[in-house]
Amino acid sequence: MANIEIKAKTEEELVKEAKIKAAKTKVKTKEELAKEAKLNEPKPKYYYDVKVECMLPATLTYRILAEDPQQAADLIKGQQPNSVHHKLMGRKEIMLRVYDSGSSMMRFMRKLFG
Repeated sequence: MANIEIKAKTEEELVKEAKIKAAKTKVKTKEELAKEAKLNEPKPKYYYDVKVECMLPATLTYRILAEDPQQAADLIKGQQPNSVHHKLMGRKEIMLRVYDSGSSMMRFMRKLFG
C-alpha cells in the first residue's frame, strides 16, 4: 500500500483562496457599468457644410450684345454666365472651410495649397 498524505486546509487558506477567486471574478458596481456604457456609446453625428475654394479649369460662356469684341469683353463684368463647362480632374484646391449645416459659424479651416 502506498502512503497517501491528505492535507487538510485550514480556515485561513480557505479565506485566502476565496479572496483570490473574488478578485478574479470581480463583480462590477452600477457606477462602473455606467462608466463603461459612456465609453462604449457612439459619438453623435452632425451635418456640416463644407466649402472648398479652388482654382478650376472652366469655360464660362456669356451672351453679350455689344458693338465690337473689345466692348463685349468689358461688358461681361458683373454678368452671370449662360453656361459653365468645367473639368473637375484638373482642379487645385486652395482652402477648405467647414460650417455648421445651414449656419455661417465656421468650425474648421485648413489651407490646402500654397
